[in-house]
Amino acid sequence: MKKWICLILCLLTLTSFTLVMVQEHLKPFEMKPLQGFADVAEKPELTLATIASGNYQNNLERYIGDHFGFREFFIRAYNQFTYSCFRKINNDNIVVGADQELFLKMYLDDATGTTLKQYFADVEAAKAEAQKNVEETLRLIDTLHRHGKDFLFVFAPTKPAVYPDKLPSYYRKHLSEFSLEEYYIQLFKENNIPHIDFYHYFQAVRDTFPYPLYPRTGTHWAEATIPFVADSLLKKLAEITDYKLPTIRYVDDNISSDYSPIDGELEALMNLLLPLNKPAIPLPVFELTDTVGTDKPDLLVVGDSYFTRLRSSAFVDAFNSWEAWVYNREVHSSNPRHRWKQLDQLIDAYEVLEDADIVMPIFTGPMYYKYMFGFLQTAQNLFQNGEISEGANLRAAIQMIKEDEAWMKAVEEQAEELGVTVEENLRQNGIYVLEKRKELRTMNH
Repeated sequence: MKKWICLILCLLTLTSFTLVMVQEHLKPFEMKPLQGFADVAEKPELTLATIASGNYQNNLERYIGDHFGFREFFIRAYNQFTYSCFRKINNDNIVVGADQELFLKMYLDDATGTTLKQYFADVEAAKAEAQKNVEETLRLIDTLHRHGKDFLFVFAPTKPAVYPDKLPSYYRKHLSEFSLEEYYIQLFKENNIPHIDFYHYFQAVRDTFPYPLYPRTGTHWAEATIPFVADSLLKKLAEITDYKLPTIRYVDDNISSDYSPIDGELEALMNLLLPLNKPAIPLPVFELTDTVGTDKPDLLVVGDSYFTRLRSSAFVDAFNSWEAWVYNREVHSSNPRHRWKQLDQLIDAYEVLEDADIVMPIFTGPMYYKYMFGFLQTAQNLFQNGEISEGANLRAAIQMIKEDEAWMKAVEEQAEELGVTVEENLRQNGIYVLEKRKELRTMNH
């Protein structure tokens, strides 16, 4: 009997190893990709030099660890075991609170004052920096007004600020008495800077709002709040501008247990084998009203990820065009030529700013430590010089040429005729493009 048991165990072991090897090389089974930010190792190059240095062996070991068969299943199974048995999350960026509420640690660090200590010596230093930034914001608003543009700052709330009672006990005990976002709100009120304060409003309505303002498994405002947020923004913009903007008509709650990717973003980053238990919530359907015959403005948003839901909704249909400079770095846009570029690759950044009728920054708690991510300086450079920086504009011009297959082929042929390298000819063509754009801009002004 023991021989049969040993034989069965050996066969099972060999079968398991065989399946892992087959999956690793042939991938007959489609596996759900793991979510997160970890880089997967590339297959190392085999040379005498890499073997002699030991790099090949080390990189090969990492490559095998990142590519073995059923890797995704085994990782998810392990994560499921540790979470189900010990409430342990194998992702240092996620913390579980009361009622299995999930929090992103970045926002907890902001709520407890940990982030403030990383950036400033004390609260007074943080306040002094905020006062200086507000003064620069006032100068920016004056410049925008001279160029015929309106300004609205959006204070987005954080999950810990709205649901402090659902924080883990350690974080509840260590909440900071000072909030940098609240201090900016105070300064904006004192200086009559156009803004909308969702930070305090969400706190005020959390117990009367029919659905959670933040999903249990997410870190951004819930899908259920977007019609309200969109309508509030449109009404506020109509109030401070000369535009007749539409309002929101709520169509359907669309209650569902099938969460949108953003509502379930933290759960996805946990990489579990089984879905978490969570209540059904709205994925609301809404539309714009009174849109016929309106003169639509162009919108430029500078913000963080809290604009993601709005740009994926009917809200952006209220505008002729929209552009979002996320962290003043990544470009999301209604213009297909601009999508997913880096801002320093956007050769017509000046035109985007100049064409915008409304500039709308939107940020949440931890982002005030890098106030507008340098947009104040970016806008100043664009208005004064027509460019973010000379180097950035040249890189953008060269990138634009590279993306045009016919243009790039002409550059290569021209380089051969002139007897110069393609790189040098690319640079000269980029300089030529910038000079022509400057001439055209001068003529138009």
